Amino acid sequence: MKKLMICSMVCLMAMASKAQVMTSDLVNKVYEEMRMDSSSQFAYHAEFDDNGNVSSMSVYQKCQGKDRNHLKPVCRYQYNYHADGLLSSRIKYVWQHNDWQCFGRYDYTLTGAIYTAEFSRWNQQKSAFSQPQGKMIYLLQPNDSVTLIACYSRHHKNSPMELDLQISVEYQPLCTDNDLANK
Repeated sequence: MKKLMICSMVCLMAMASKAQVMTSDLVNKVYEEMRMDSSSQFAYHAEFDDNGNVSSMSVYQKCQGKDRNHLKPVCRYQYNYHADGLLSSRIKYVWQHNDWQCFGRYDYTLTGAIYTAEFSRWNQQKSAFSQPQGKMIYLLQPNDSVTLIACYSRHHKNSPMELDLQISVEYQPLCTDNDLANK
């Protein structure tokens, strides 16, 4: 039930945002928007590669103390891109025991009209990523709008991925004030 709820929330977020293909330009734009949001309870710091793309981003929680304000490390992301700027992977680290600990990795692929994001957890004993545990597939139209979202997960260690949820997406044209006035 928990996986279904998570998949549902991710799908709804994807539909609301029109699930754009993740590119270096989009990562840079999102970083700038988050950095400029003064009302946020978080602070962000990014490092950039030679092409001006975000290569890593650290997230800190803004904490207020009695004597001073400080930033508490929360997580860090490492971004890797294909030569065309398409995001190939995003590795997440969490701050534990006063050090960055690898948590997991998303791998992104775009093949024709199919955009895929797969999630693998970090296996600390093996010092390697596990086989993917979850996968989301987006079927794209030529204008990059999403027409289908499918969520898959691995329910047992070596079992194949199973479809948990599939949603067809239909976009309706937005009504303008003139449209409403003429009704």
